[in-house]
Amino acid sequence: MNAVLLMSYCHLPSIDDIPLFYHHLYHGRLPSPDVMEKAVERYRVLAKPDPLGSTTIRQARALERRLKQQLGETIPVYTAHKHTSPFVHEAVERSIANGAKHLYTLPLSPLYSKTGTGSYQRAAEQARDLQNPNVAITHIPAWHLHDRFVQALSIRLSEALRWISAANRSRTVVIFTAHSKPGLPAPHRDYIKAFTELAEAVATQTDCRSWKIAYRSGGPAPQKWLGPDVLDVMKSTAQEGASAVVICELLSMTENIETLQDCRFDGLVKARELGLEFATTEFLNDSDDFMTALEEIVLAQILSDTPQ
Repeated sequence: MNAVLLMSYCHLPSIDDIPLFYHHLYHGRLPSPDVMEKAVERYRVLAKPDPLGSTTIRQARALERRLKQQLGETIPVYTAHKHTSPFVHEAVERSIANGAKHLYTLPLSPLYSKTGTGSYQRAAEQARDLQNPNVAITHIPAWHLHDRFVQALSIRLSEALRWISAANRSRTVVIFTAHSKPGLPAPHRDYIKAFTELAEAVATQTDCRSWKIAYRSGGPAPQKWLGPDVLDVMKSTAQEGASAVVICELLSMTENIETLQDCRFDGLVKARELGLEFATTEFLNDSDDFMTALEEIVLAQILSDTPQ
């Protein structure tokens, strides 16, 4: 039996789970009370359940239903998380206990990195080796240039650009963003290359000629992080004469507190400070076109492994 691991960052069913999440995120330590208070407040102001976790569950259900329609059999789709239960190893254990003989891992972030997607993949392999080394694992390869996925992002960017007032459209700059990585660029060449390729593909399909790339969520000095930072790029863009900015996130496809804070909330504050009109693209979440793209990506891999 085949099964899919849909891999994401975390799932917080209750606001009371935030300290446990941070305990795992900080490798067994809790941050200062001030940091924890700010973290909880960011979730409180959303006034709804953690969107990342709840949306990932819907994505898994939608993908399972779609695969059954295509293949005529149930392909269980398990959610697996890095920092909360069900952890990757728990999802692997459960899938094997339920009879899975071949696991397909699918990260919900399209850009591969050793510390991101790679860490999920390694965790799945280690759990499989402990449970049953005979179970096959296929890591679905990078899908950042899949046609239907690029089209879905391009539609969201087109909608955001149309939202900008007519008076400012000719001087609008798109800033594509992705999570920064610690250290110098050299170890992250593949990540940077994929990010740039996806930005170029979306810009081309949208016929967008004024665009830049920037990174978000970098840590404090003296640690070096990939740059430039998105807020710094907004400032330089305003100085160059732009009157509007649209931020288009290319790593996090599912709504989450970190990306909301870095791009939408902090971005809006900076835009008002700079006198820029401002918009962000919508998250793909569990939309029909994104789920169709994921369906095609998984289906193609399963069929390629199926004897004809």
